[in-house]
Amino acid sequence: MPKVKWLESKFNGNDKYHAFPLLEVLHIRGLIALEDWFEAGAAAEDGCLFPSLIELELENCPKLKELPSFPSKLKKLKVCRFGWTTLNFCSSSNPIPLETLLVSHCPNITSLPLADEIARLAALRYLTIRDCPNLISLGEMRTTNNCHLMVLSDLRISDPSVLLMEPLRSIASLKSLSIVDNDELVSFPNEAEDWFLNVSSSLCELDFRQFKSLESIPSSLESLSSLHCLYISKVPMLRELPNLPPSLKVLSISFCRPELFERYRKGVGSDCHKIAHISHIYFQH
Repeated sequence: MPKVKWLESKFNGNDKYHAFPLLEVLHIRGLIALEDWFEAGAAAEDGCLFPSLIELELENCPKLKELPSFPSKLKKLKVCRFGWTTLNFCSSSNPIPLETLLVSHCPNITSLPLADEIARLAALRYLTIRDCPNLISLGEMRTTNNCHLMVLSDLRISDPSVLLMEPLRSIASLKSLSIVDNDELVSFPNEAEDWFLNVSSSLCELDFRQFKSLESIPSSLESLSSLHCLYISKVPMLRELPNLPPSLKVLSISFCRPELFERYRKGVGSDCHKIAHISHIYFQH
């Protein structure tokens, strides 16, 4: 279907557009000619194209102009490989029920209006922002008093500078953080190191994965009093670990340099005593 320019919605045999009234899950991938949801002049009767939609995934549709109006039930949105410069939520004042939002491999995107819509995004729990190299803003906070409205629990990113953008800069509810797939990062900037102090009493799980150039991980990890699990994988330039918190129960290190494993090998490594308090330690060469 590479030549499809819009979706057909005339299923009732008349000129009214009912726009898939019962559809709950919609995945659209590789429609490189898709420009709009319906042909020019067409509109859903109530302004919502997919009134029952719960999950929407869009991938590699470079000509698609914008998102549809957000259905009142939409809980999961994934947008991948698009040329958009921003992600426009509809202008309605109604709450946006999204629980999961993923934006990845969007090289042109410069802003995501999370801060602008923070009051409407109170249901958001899982956020992924990966491989968006030109992203410089998550919107503007009208007041810092609204930061508590975003009770995000799971965050996955590729660029730690995203942590310094509001509302993520002030978030204190995070339970799981994954920072992955970054070939350029050598060390975390001081502000990013300090950011970890914001989540010192909430963060339980931390994952560093696929960093070709990273030589150190934040020393502020020692202050994470709730951290239970630390995963480090495919970080070939990492030579040593920072001091780790007493709360840590699981440490997993895989596909890193042999010297790192030797340094912390139980009973014989020069720094094995630094991780002796951890109950479960897994090394994989």
